Amino acid sequence: MSRRPPRRVAGQPDGSFAALRSEIEQLRRELVQARTRIQHLEQGAADPLAARRIAELEEGQKVARGLALDAAVARSRAEAELKALRAAIERAPGLRGWLLRRALRRLGGPAAPTRPKQGR
Repeated sequence: MSRRPPRRVAGQPDGSFAALRSEIEQLRRELVQARTRIQHLEQGAADPLAARRIAELEEGQKVARGLALDAAVARSRAEAELKALRAAIERAPGLRGWLLRRALRRLGGPAAPTRPKQGR
C-alpha cells in the first residue's frame, strides 16, 4: 500500500486544509517539547534518573545473588538426601530391599551393586 494520499481531482475543493494546518502546528509543538526535554536531559537532569535506575539494578542484582545462593544450598541438600536414600536402598535387607533396588533400576537410577549369588 502506498503512503501517499490519493490524488485530488482538479477543481475539487480541499476541505482538509485546516486539519492539515492544525496537525502541522501540533507536530511543531511536540518537536519543541522534545527538543527542550533533550536539552534538559543533556544538562544533567538525567543524573538522578540514572542514579535511581542504577540503584534499582544493584538491588535486583543482590536479590538475584541471594536467590542463587538459596538455590545452591537447596540443591546440595537435595543431593545429600538422594545420596542417603540410595545408600539406604542399597542396604535394605530382604525382599523389600530387593524390590526397592529393582524399582530403582527400572526407574533409570544407578544399578545397585550385584551381590554374589550363594550356592551356585
